[in-house]
Amino acid sequence: MRVGREGRLTLAGAEPAAHDWFAWAAWTLHGLRVEPGRAGADVSVRVDGDRWRTGGDGSSEKTGVDPVTGVDPRPVPGTDERHRIGIEEGRVAVSGASGEGAFRALTSLVQLLSMDAQGDVWAPSGTLEDGPRYAWRGLSLDVVRHFLTAAEVTRVIDLLALHKFNVLHLHLTDGEGWRLESRRWPRLTRPTPDGEREYYTQEEFVDLVEYAALRHVTVVPEVDLPGHTGAAFDAYPELHGHVRPPHPRVRFLHPEVEVARTFARDVIDEFAELTPGPFLHLGGDEPFGMGHGDYVEFVRHAHRYVREAGKRVVGWQETARAGVLTGEDVLQYWIGAPDEFDPEAVKATVPEEFHTLVDQAAETFRISPGDVPGAAESGVPVLLSPNSLVYLDRPYADAADPGQEADRVRLGLPSYEPVTVAGAFDWEPGQTARSLAPGVTVAGVEAAVWGETLTGFDDLAFLLLPRLAGVAEKAWTQASTTWEEHSARLAGYGRFWSALGFGARFRPAEAG
Repeated sequence: MRVGREGRLTLAGAEPAAHDWFAWAAWTLHGLRVEPGRAGADVSVRVDGDRWRTGGDGSSEKTGVDPVTGVDPRPVPGTDERHRIGIEEGRVAVSGASGEGAFRALTSLVQLLSMDAQGDVWAPSGTLEDGPRYAWRGLSLDVVRHFLTAAEVTRVIDLLALHKFNVLHLHLTDGEGWRLESRRWPRLTRPTPDGEREYYTQEEFVDLVEYAALRHVTVVPEVDLPGHTGAAFDAYPELHGHVRPPHPRVRFLHPEVEVARTFARDVIDEFAELTPGPFLHLGGDEPFGMGHGDYVEFVRHAHRYVREAGKRVVGWQETARAGVLTGEDVLQYWIGAPDEFDPEAVKATVPEEFHTLVDQAAETFRISPGDVPGAAESGVPVLLSPNSLVYLDRPYADAADPGQEADRVRLGLPSYEPVTVAGAFDWEPGQTARSLAPGVTVAGVEAAVWGETLTGFDDLAFLLLPRLAGVAEKAWTQASTTWEEHSARLAGYGRFWSALGFGARFRPAEAG
C-alpha cells in the first residue's frame, strides 16, 4: 500500500524524541525524509498518543494483546508499551497506550516501510496490534575484555532500539580493566602504556545513559564484586590487607579487610550516582578461591551498600547463595547443565599450581542447580540468561559460507560447545524457567556477549547477528514463533544492520 510519495513522509503528533528518532531511522534505513505534519495537511503518519485503549466515548476498547509480565527496569516503571498501527492508502495511524507505546509502534513501522525506484513509499496495508511479553529485554555487553568506544556503544544502543530491547547491561569492571572513571579511586582508570584512554569519563557515561534513554533503553551498570577484581588490586595493592589469595591470578575482596569494604562502598556509590535507573548490578559470579563464608559475608555487605545508595540489586546467580536477595532484587541465571566439566580432565591440561582452583571451580558449578530454587523460594525474580542459548560469544557450529570459516573458528570461547543459529532459537523462556524450579517468577530475558576473542567492532557484529534478533523475538513476542517464521523475517534485516554501522561481516541471516 502506497503511503507516501517522492521519498518523504510527514509525521504529526509524535513526541519530539520519538519524532527525531523516527526521522533518523527512516533516513538511515531507507533514505526517507520525514517532515513535521501541519494542520490540515495530508498527513502520512499520525500519532494519537494514548488513545489506543480508549474509545472516543472513553469506553474501554478490547484488544488482543496481553499486559506485560516480569520486572520493569525503567526509571519510571509501569509505562504501557502496547500499540496499534493502521495502514491505508496515503495514511498511517499510530496509537499507543503511552508515549513509549507509540515509540515502539514507530519502530515497527520503520521496519515495514520501503521505497521503490520512483520514490514512492510503501507499507503493507492492514492493522497491527502488538506489545511485549516481558518487561525486561536486555543485552549484557562486556566492554572490559575488549574496550568499545562511546561511539561504538551508541551503535549497539541503536541496534537494541531497532529490536525493541529496553536494557543495556554494561559490564564495566573485571580482572582485565576498569572502564568507568572513578574520582574517589582515580588509579582505577589510567591510560594504556601507549597512551590510549580505554575507559569512559563520568561525563561520557552520562551522555551514553541519556542517549539510550531517548531510545527507551535503560542502562544497568555492573561493578563486579568480590571476585573479578584483578584490575582493582593492580591499581591499589592495599586492598589485600592482611589476606593473601591462594594464587596471584585469583584475587578477591575479603570482608575482614576494612579498606576492601570501603572500596566497595565507594565504587557502588559512584555507579549509583551516575545511574537514574532503579537497578545496579553487583556481579557476584565465580568467586574462585574464596571461602563460602567469606563470600556470603561480602555479598551481604555489597547488597547493603547498593540498597543504601538507593538502588535495587541485580546479581549473577551465585549471589543467591548469600541468602540476602528479596523480591525487590533480580537474580540473573546463567549456569546450566552444559557447564558441567570433569575436573580431572581439566587438571591434565593445566599446571599443578592451578589444581586446587580447578576443584573450587568444579564445586561452584556442581552446586549451581540449587541457586534458582533457593531464589524462587524467597520470591526473587529470575532474569533468564542461559549461556547455552543466549551467550552470543558461543561459537557458531557451522560457517554461513566458506569465506566465514576463519571467523567462525576464531570467534567465541573455545570451551563452549558450538551452536547453530536455529539451535540457539530453539527454546521457550517460560519452559526454561519451569525446568529450573517450580514457581519461578521470570523477570525477563537478557542475552550476553563477552569480549575475550574480539579484536574489533566487526567481530562483535559477527557474534551478535543474527542471533540477537532471535533473543529479541523470544523476549518481545507473546505468540509462539517457529524457526521458519523467524528465519523468513531475518532475511530482511541485513540491510538494516549494515545501515546501522555493523558492516558486512555479520553472519548472513538465513544461516541455520
